[in-house]
Amino acid sequence: MSDRDASRADLDHLREFARSRSGVEAFVEPATSVTQITVVLVASDGEWTRRRIPSAKAAADLARKLEIPVYDTNRVGYPQRMRDFDQRQRQNPTARATVNPSPAPDLTPQEKAAVMTLEVIAGVDPLADDASRDELVHLWRQARSKAHPDRRGGKRDAWDKVESAARALGLDS
Repeated sequence: MSDRDASRADLDHLREFARSRSGVEAFVEPATSVTQITVVLVASDGEWTRRRIPSAKAAADLARKLEIPVYDTNRVGYPQRMRDFDQRQRQNPTARATVNPSPAPDLTPQEKAAVMTLEVIAGVDPLADDASRDELVHLWRQARSKAHPDRRGGKRDAWDKVESAARALGLDS
């Protein structure tokens, strides 16, 4: 199980996402060997966000307070609009980054080491020295995908290194 539990910031993020978008629905994901229960909120255009939540009951309570429907992903899966949104993002990866680009961070030696760890685990070419926060988040997600213990080829020790690197870079919040 992950060393980071759901936090008030996670719940605040979910509330803000639901408040600022239309047609939002909640999809509860079961706990895995690495993460606790999570909830995915999906807007009508397919934009989505995922955050940890203390329990399935807490997810249902949150959905009731937000007045949005809640579903169990084991029973209904994910909506097609979510996959369509991801596909649009892959076809035009600069669309989101150009709308609100994040400034390039000044990295300390420890943070540079964390970036190198993520690059090695993700199996990608090194990022430019002036990589944006968005590029760092993308790298982190790639490394998580490769290292996830529930996936073929994933390893717990690599997962721990990825999470440690993310904490060093401030990406885990």
